Amino acid sequence: MSQHKIGRAGEYLAAYHLSLYFDEIFESSPSARYDFLVMKDSEPYKVQVKTSESSFEHRNKDMVRWDIKKKVNKTKKMYSEDEVDLFAFVYLPLNSCEFVANRNITATWQKSLSYIEEINPVKSLEKSVVIINELKEQTF
Repeated sequence: MSQHKIGRAGEYLAAYHLSLYFDEIFESSPSARYDFLVMKDSEPYKVQVKTSESSFEHRNKDMVRWDIKKKVNKTKKMYSEDEVDLFAFVYLPLNSCEFVANRNITATWQKSLSYIEEINPVKSLEKSVVIINELKEQTF
């Protein structure tokens, strides 16, 4: 499967989970730094989906890794907190999706397969939205 199709499949899976929680979901323009703009109680959140379909072995554990950087003008650039509120980390072989607030995220997100098998997408989404809301309140 091409990288484009892998990415789109991950976006569709993330959109399914987002639709269970948010009031509205909008796809972004191709030039935006996020994939979806979602609304809950008139509050907007920007969501960036990262998708993987492969694992690797590290210290006798099966692991999955997502690259957080995106190429902008031929240089890889991190997503700022203003550009993206939430990441959706999708692992296609398990139809797994974890939502994480864009706070203190490093250049890669790496988890063991056993961790990924236990993910509850709705709980991770709820937890991440609470974190984002608390941080938004602190800035006002």
